[in-house]
Amino acid sequence: MHSEITIRHATDNDVTAVRHLAALDEADAPEGDALLAFVDGELVAARAVRGATAVADPFRRTRHVLELLDLQRRQEQAA
Repeated sequence: MHSEITIRHATDNDVTAVRHLAALDEADAPEGDALLAFVDGELVAARAVRGATAVADPFRRTRHVLELLDLQRRQEQAA
């Protein structure tokens, strides 16, 4: 079974969901511009575009998703 992964920039409408994710991860939410990763439509990770802040759902395997967020961030910074 394959999962659909979507990566996009956060909007003002995502603030509550990102804060909830950060609370699950017991970490600070990324501030400013952030990239979000959704697996099958569910938010599982968020990473600040600038800085090192990242949060992820501790109840799911998200290492590969965080790696995709890092790759996206590097590609955008190089452009």
